[in-house]
Amino acid sequence: MKIKKHKYLRLLILPGFLFILLLAPTSIAAATSPCLANPIPPGTYCCGDSSNGGPVQTSIDLGCKVKGNPILDMSFAVIRLLSDGVGIAVVLSVVVAGVQFTAARNDPQNVASATNRIRASLIALLIFIFAYAILNYIIPGVFFS
Repeated sequence: MKIKKHKYLRLLILPGFLFILLLAPTSIAAATSPCLANPIPPGTYCCGDSSNGGPVQTSIDLGCKVKGNPILDMSFAVIRLLSDGVGIAVVLSVVVAGVQFTAARNDPQNVASATNRIRASLIALLIFIFAYAILNYIIPGVFFS
């Protein structure tokens, strides 16, 4: 009997591999952690503080505020990083739709396609803004502090 491979298996494995490779905190003994130095050396990226289990060194700069629980600090840093990505994606989508609209040359089908792309981009931006506002309401003072 032949075992079928799931066709989306690569889509599930790749983000997990990238998370482990890029975003996973590195294990460092507390005595040798550069995050405990005062001030933190340049080129060292840390999340969390020493009051909640110790700071965690990361392999890339996520934009952590180096305070509080390391897991929450890293989570909110990733959310802030993804927020920047959403903004860039929406702007690029509107620019592509503008070029598409300009190149339509009064063809009703191309004009409708461009306006639908602009509408979808702006709706996606509004959904993201409302989700961000709801998240900030549920967990106040984390994103705008």
